[in-house]
Amino acid sequence: MANPLIDEILQSTDIVDVIGRYLPLKRAGSNFSGCCPFHNEKTPSLMVSPTKQIFKCFGCGKGGNVLTFIQEIERIDFRDAVKELAKQQHIDLEKYDTSLKKMTAESDEKGKLKRIHSLAQNFFKEQLKNSPEAMNYLQKERKLTPELIQLFWLGYAPDKHYELIQLLRSKGFSDTDIVDASLAKKNLNGEIYAFFRNRIIFPIFDTMSNVIGFSARVLNPEDKPKYLNSAEHKAFEKSKILYGLNFAKTGIREHEKLIIVEGQMDVLGLARLGLPIGIATSGTALSEHHVKILKRYTENIYLMFDNDGAGQQATQRALKLFYQENLFPRIIKLPEENKDIDDLANTPEGKSVFETCLSEAKDGFLAIYDHLRLHSDMSSPVDKQKLINTLFDLILSVNSLTIQEHYKGVLAEKLGFAFEVLDAQFKRYKNTDWRFQVIQQTHKQEQQQEKYQLERELLFVALFYQNQIMNYLESYEAAEQLLTFVQLLAEADKESLLSKALHNQLEEAQIQKISELTLWRDQQLETLNEKEKKYQVILQTLLPYLQKILQFTLKNPKTPTEIKVKLLEARKNL
Repeated sequence: MANPLIDEILQSTDIVDVIGRYLPLKRAGSNFSGCCPFHNEKTPSLMVSPTKQIFKCFGCGKGGNVLTFIQEIERIDFRDAVKELAKQQHIDLEKYDTSLKKMTAESDEKGKLKRIHSLAQNFFKEQLKNSPEAMNYLQKERKLTPELIQLFWLGYAPDKHYELIQLLRSKGFSDTDIVDASLAKKNLNGEIYAFFRNRIIFPIFDTMSNVIGFSARVLNPEDKPKYLNSAEHKAFEKSKILYGLNFAKTGIREHEKLIIVEGQMDVLGLARLGLPIGIATSGTALSEHHVKILKRYTENIYLMFDNDGAGQQATQRALKLFYQENLFPRIIKLPEENKDIDDLANTPEGKSVFETCLSEAKDGFLAIYDHLRLHSDMSSPVDKQKLINTLFDLILSVNSLTIQEHYKGVLAEKLGFAFEVLDAQFKRYKNTDWRFQVIQQTHKQEQQQEKYQLERELLFVALFYQNQIMNYLESYEAAEQLLTFVQLLAEADKESLLSKALHNQLEEAQIQKISELTLWRDQQLETLNEKEKKYQVILQTLLPYLQKILQFTLKNPKTPTEIKVKLLEARKNL
């Protein structure tokens, strides 16, 4: 029987990092090698697999997972090894202090969700065979071969409200089960209907190739939205799942690299070019957890996002996450005439063109510099300073001081500055940048154990995460004014916790804390019946923090003047 605590420890721990603390490891192909600490040897015979998360010594025979290694190296029992790794990974053991019955129930719930998704996937695959329109779209318009359609398990959701629901009911699943799996929605009368209709289905798998969710693309360009994605559930945490990784594992080992792209069709586009090493996120931004997962497979990582403004922002955000893990991706740039990899794959020379693009991929920092240089007026001191500040921001996210110095040297050379001049400016930026000051202030508060402000921030964000405020106030007019004000604050700082909450990009730990705070809020407001009273309680609690965010935003030189004006006007209406 699966144990949720052990599962979380094994999923959140990188065996290479743990063993690397005890002995030097060197890369050996897709694995790592080192001298075994359990017997005397001069020639390395210990192998560590980041993909399988196991170790094996071919000298003394010892092997196992990270828990086994900790038991052996520290000479402790299994229970103490669990406690030690849980402590290292900041896993709260108290939440697992439950009965065997509860553990079994949680395991059974995940199993049920996987079974219902497997049945749904078989249904979608059969429907694709019976839909000439959907098959024509995939083969004629998208140029996918039958082999690729089969490999990625593509399907079709018919334009019917109840067929899938009736099938799942006949297999013993309740309406609650079907809704919880994000395969159906309820109407105003409480009846359920199929969530995915008249759409191409892309199944989403975990790394063990269990179907746990779906992404569905329109057939009719007039339909909106273009993509519909399964909601999160107990078996599907978007911050821990990467589309295509289950297919790409073998290819990553063979090619010793992986490519992060924007969507499912880009993953398939790479496969069409003979490079089954593409992965994409599933309805969320790239997270720290994603980066830690990818680090297990290879350090040779490439980014290939769209070349528009949103793509550039996603690239810069991804680079910061990788830099924090001491990974330094390269960026692939496609020819201007090809809007994406899927488009390039449709051309006769697509494979050879892409191989050239791959060989010419630039270091991420240099690629960002080149893009900013191309789109900046370098004769303008304002534009030049914006470019420098953006690159300083990237450098600050690098963990290694040596590599920070390297990038500062590269930037100084490209801009024609003496290194000492640029370094002095970097230090001023580091000490005066408003966000850096906020980070420093937060660290100081944590050191003094002043946790109240962080909880106030999360309490504030909790109201707007997935629009929770409407659960309390519904369509109350005053709430609309508050929402307008909050959306302006999020627009002013797209890296803020608030902005991430509105765009569903919070980390798992933050979501967990928000869930706890939401329960507290429910208890606080459940005795109040009138919307106005609930609104006043919410507003009185949050006004001090709202005011603090507003002050930061107004002082921030990066905030556009028009947003500052709108914020001040919106503040009057609260």
